[in-house]
Amino acid sequence: MSMASEVRNLVPEIRRGKIYQDVYEKRSPDRPALGEARLERARAAGGGLDFGGTEARDRAFRDGVFLLEIPGDLDVSTGDAFARQFYEGPAAEPYGRFRDIHSDRFGDPLLGFHQRINQIEQFLLERRFWATAYPPEISALGESLTRLSQHVLRSVLSTVGIPERDWRRATGGCSQSAGSYHLTFNHYRPAHQDIGLSSHKDDGFLTILRTTAPGLEVSREDHWETVPADPDCFIVNFGLSMEILTAGSRTPVAAIMHRVARQQDDRSSFGHFSSSGCLPGEDEGVYRYAHGSGLERVCGSRELIDENDHEIYAGTDAPDGTDTTGAPRRAELPTARGVRR
Repeated sequence: MSMASEVRNLVPEIRRGKIYQDVYEKRSPDRPALGEARLERARAAGGGLDFGGTEARDRAFRDGVFLLEIPGDLDVSTGDAFARQFYEGPAAEPYGRFRDIHSDRFGDPLLGFHQRINQIEQFLLERRFWATAYPPEISALGESLTRLSQHVLRSVLSTVGIPERDWRRATGGCSQSAGSYHLTFNHYRPAHQDIGLSSHKDDGFLTILRTTAPGLEVSREDHWETVPADPDCFIVNFGLSMEILTAGSRTPVAAIMHRVARQQDDRSSFGHFSSSGCLPGEDEGVYRYAHGSGLERVCGSRELIDENDHEIYAGTDAPDGTDTTGAPRRAELPTARGVRR
């Protein structure tokens, strides 16, 4: 078998009912968390990430999640304030007015204020709208997180051995801060009778999450664990695009399965998502890399987003029926695109 064929067998099939075909049992919301996750910790240093040693770094890449010390020059207080208020309505100054800004303003059903079928409600914007729709301090926060994301991504690409000449194509522009980026603010509604957010993997390369309250849970070593909230750190997790890209590299990077437990109190967070470029009319695509054969396109960036977001809700439990070919029956659910925790 060729190296390219071996790599192809390592990546998930990007189709509804297939992305999570090996982990439906693990995704059941009835499986409780069994203890606290002790995640590796890193800081951004020079041109890379300092984990204090290669063993800790490799463990973080295998886990698909780690803690990243918040750089001293990055002010998260404005993001915390926005996350605590955006859903309250225009009477709450200065950020409550964003509750009334919906997707029709942006011509994209992904964007603006949304309430989901889980406890989460959110305000989400893609980078091209930050400067005109967000207040200046929030737009500046988004750009700072984009630079930090680029730093993390380039460090990972160097570590796993993908040649620098291939970085831009492999990441759809993210290695040059020219990919697709979303900045989201989240509120979890305790009065809503549901799980906080269904179990899933993110579709992009990496997510930078800021939270000051517990609730996030990750699946490592075949069981769920709670992630403690560390006010001095972001939580960085890798997504399917990174898992696909690095499956055949010398240090594969996993996409971590995660969820948010049902919340009994108000919980807020904000996050930054880095994905391959997929602006309207443009689609950079998702690639896998194999030493000796280089990059191979797997699917479109938007295709991965759409198929994975459907699975966030439709695939929490195994599909309840199959067709005559053995493929899971596709439920026709309302679109859940853009669900971010």
